[in-house]
Amino acid sequence: MSMMKWLAKRDKTEERINKVRKKGLKTREKIIKVATKLFAKYGFAGTSMDEISEKVGIKKASLYHHFPSKQDIYFVLIDKVLTEILDIFQISFTSDDIIKDSEQFFKKIMDYISNNQDYVKILIREILDENVPVRQLSQEYVPKLLNFGERILEEGVKKGVFREGIDPLQLSITLTGAVLIYFLFIPIIDPFIPDPVSKKSIEKRVRHIVDIFLNGIRTKN
Repeated sequence: MSMMKWLAKRDKTEERINKVRKKGLKTREKIIKVATKLFAKYGFAGTSMDEISEKVGIKKASLYHHFPSKQDIYFVLIDKVLTEILDIFQISFTSDDIIKDSEQFFKKIMDYISNNQDYVKILIREILDENVPVRQLSQEYVPKLLNFGERILEEGVKKGVFREGIDPLQLSITLTGAVLIYFLFIPIIDPFIPDPVSKKSIEKRVRHIVDIFLNGIRTKN
């Protein structure tokens, strides 16, 4: 076989391999997307691999090829959510203006949750059920989030923007509740706030959270 023919054959082989890889990634993404809907609706215990494979439109053996167990799917999903939240933290606080960065952070996190409301349902449901994957992942990611928040507070204190004595953990709990409760309460607040997930409603909520947040930790100058 000539060198040219060998190279052409190799290129075709690599092309086929890349197509298979892309197809595998798309299938994996579809599995995660379908599983997200099912976990949000039925919870971890109430969702079966049979149901996931049926909704995805693949054989059960193919599902197990991508994910050996239901817990593996769940673990990847929760890891994805917490990683994306950590990323929002990191990309929001990039300037020297902590106040402006704080406003950007809340806007980004509210937009993120607004576009991924199933994540909130899953997290709350499994926290209440004391699900093992959530506990395992929280031990990995929560300290990172707290450390990041603590650094922001310390920087704000140094610049004279934030007052001293703020507990990073308590502040994180308060702000997390302020964000998540809004989306959990949508069925209740819907009669009072038309289209609570509209851009206008989300912006109003962000302004309210930022106002309370900043007035609570700013120096009293």
